[in-house]
Amino acid sequence: MQRRILVVDDNENIRTVLEYRLRTMGFVVVTAADGLKALEVVRSSWIDAILLDFEMPVMDGLSVLQDLRECHARIPVLMMSGNHNLEKVDRAIALGAAGFVPKPFDFALLEDHFRRLFDYVVPH
Repeated sequence: MQRRILVVDDNENIRTVLEYRLRTMGFVVVTAADGLKALEVVRSSWIDAILLDFEMPVMDGLSVLQDLRECHARIPVLMMSGNHNLEKVDRAIALGAAGFVPKPFDFALLEDHFRRLFDYVVPH
């Protein structure tokens, strides 16, 4: 069974690159341009994991994570950002994020994060 990853980032180029790279790793990829669209996707389709940007217009990543935890606590979330603000990362981990991936991406590390994440997550 292929795992479905939701990539949430307001930057279209980043979404496109991540979608391509994650698909070459064997994942099914769904994208959303902002937090509200991400929540719509989660409510309407099966998602195994989320790669979520911290800083976005409309609804930031921490707000999305908090809403997800209230409704869909079992979906693992990896946060990402080009701004390595440790306070935000700590807050995300406290809210239940599974980890943090810095931008620019190390794609081998990103794949390793998802492979390890799926090794420990029971399908819902």
